[in-house]
Amino acid sequence: PWSWRLRVLGVPLLLPVLFWQAPLVPEAEFELLAADIGQGNAVLVRTANHALLYDAGPRYGLESDAGHRVLVPLLNALHMHLDVLVLSHRDTDHVGGAQAVLDRQMLSHQPIQVLSSVEDTHPLQAQQVVQRCAAGQSWRWDGVQFEVLHPQSADYEHAARPIAKPNALSCVLRISNGVRTALLVGDIERAQEERLVQQQARGDKEANALHADVLLVPHHGSNTSSSPIFLDAVRPRWALVQVGYRNRFGHPSEGVLERYAQRHIEVVDSPRCGAMTWRSWRATHMECAREQDLRYWHHRLAPWQHN
Repeated sequence: PWSWRLRVLGVPLLLPVLFWQAPLVPEAEFELLAADIGQGNAVLVRTANHALLYDAGPRYGLESDAGHRVLVPLLNALHMHLDVLVLSHRDTDHVGGAQAVLDRQMLSHQPIQVLSSVEDTHPLQAQQVVQRCAAGQSWRWDGVQFEVLHPQSADYEHAARPIAKPNALSCVLRISNGVRTALLVGDIERAQEERLVQQQARGDKEANALHADVLLVPHHGSNTSSSPIFLDAVRPRWALVQVGYRNRFGHPSEGVLERYAQRHIEVVDSPRCGAMTWRSWRATHMECAREQDLRYWHHRLAPWQHN
């Protein structure tokens, strides 16, 4: 009911909105943001001046996917352009939102490198040159090292066989600043986990190559993955599970959760936590969007209430 003259006095209070910026990542540090996208993977990795997206979440239907609904709005809110998009493999719960992310990048006229194990005939190849991910690829951003550990280049030849599963070609990405490390593994299964451990034992990598503070739980917590030998090699403090609430696969399985519990690894899942944020400079703390920004319509889940 105030007059317009008094209302004008409130305009200066809006000025902070114009100058707001997303919190910056310090030099030689990195941040992981595992988006709340349902049954699938999508992890945004930020350094001081660069950004990478590991997987692009699922496609929900013909006109709806994680890219349009979650990832593009997230990138817009953070005023962020991607330098690299890593699509671990061709399954739709990992590449479903990729087209929307690439369309946004194209509209902004920002170049982007795409690493993936998708086949040469995949529809994404028509819009963007996709480079095969292969062990040995590495780069350094702002004091943070990125390294592809899997698959081997020769694995693509075997993948042409009808029995090959796309999970076996999942791009495994190791991120480290020399003090803290994260391991993003897509849907690798026991055979690939054991090979990574064997490569470490043979000295192909440094002695602690697989050890990580944070592990993106393989294959969303399926019984086909998270083998004891792999968990003993990685020894993470945090294990992130990106799954859909009451998903039909029963992820994460009780047997897998028991293996993590036996090793005192703290498991955090998106149905209970929402978007999960971990920062290398605050390695003992995991931020849960559902705890920080809880809405009245958010159902509070009991521990491991999935089914």
